[in-house]
Amino acid sequence: MTVLELLENTTRYFAKHEVPSPRLTIELMLAEILQKTRMQLYLEFDQPVSDPVMDRLRPLVKRRADGEPLEYLLGGTTFAGQRVAVTPDVLIPRPETEILLEEAIKLIEPEGLPVLDVGTGSGILALALAKKFPRLEIVATDISPAALALARRNADGAGNIRFVESDLMENAEKSLPERFQMIVANLPYIPTGQIAGLMREVRHEPRLALDGGADGLDLVRRLVAQSAGRTRYLLLELGDGQAEEAKTLCLSAGYALIKILPDFTERERILVAAYQD
Repeated sequence: MTVLELLENTTRYFAKHEVPSPRLTIELMLAEILQKTRMQLYLEFDQPVSDPVMDRLRPLVKRRADGEPLEYLLGGTTFAGQRVAVTPDVLIPRPETEILLEEAIKLIEPEGLPVLDVGTGSGILALALAKKFPRLEIVATDISPAALALARRNADGAGNIRFVESDLMENAEKSLPERFQMIVANLPYIPTGQIAGLMREVRHEPRLALDGGADGLDLVRRLVAQSAGRTRYLLLELGDGQAEEAKTLCLSAGYALIKILPDFTERERILVAAYQD
C-alpha cells in the first residue's frame, strides 16, 4: 500500500466511524510515526508503507475510531507554540486557554511577586509563563501526583517553576509564598450531570479534570475564597454560562472585576479580577 492509498483508505474508515477531520487525523498520525511533516507525506505519496509502520499504525487507527483522543495517541500537542506531552492523566490543552495566557502576560510584572498556577495539569500555563518570564518565580499545584509528574517532565528542568502537590491551595500553605502577584487557574468546570453527555473524546479525559460539581463551580468557589487577600490578580477559565455567578463570587470575596473575555465562539470564558486591598 502506498502513502496515498493509506491516507485515502483510512480517511474513509475514520469518516465511517464519525471521527472529526478524518483526513487531517490520519495525516497527523502517519506523519508522527514516520517523523515527517504532512507536506513530506505528499511529496512521497507514491512510496510504499513498510510493514513495521503498518504494524504501529493499525492499533492506533482502531483506538482513534473508538473515540480515543488523537493527542493521547500521539503523546502530545502544541500549546502557545510549545510542544507538550499529554497522557490520559491530564486534560488535553484547549486553544481558549491561550486567551487566559495572553491576558496574564499583559498584567505580569516580570520581576515581581511569584505567580501561582492552580490545577496545573500538564503544566501548560506554568511552562509558557516560565519561558516568557525566565526571572519570575512560578509555583504550580495539582492534586494529582500523575499530573505533576507529567508537568515536571514537560518543564524539562525549568529552574523558575516549583511544583507542589495540593488540593487547590488548601494543603500546601507551608509550601506556598504568602502572597502572589497573580493566580491563574483552568479548573474543572463541567457540571456533574453533563459529563455523561459529553463528546466521546472528552469522556476519555480524566474525570478529575472535568467534574466541577453540581453547577460546575465547586472548585472556583473554593479557590476564590482561598485566594482572597493573597494575590493582586485572579484569572479564571470558566464554562459556558458561568461568568455571572463567578463574577458574583469574586465581588463577594473582595475582588473587583476587570473584564470577562469571550472565547473563539463568543462564549464568556475568561474572568480577570483584581483584589481590592
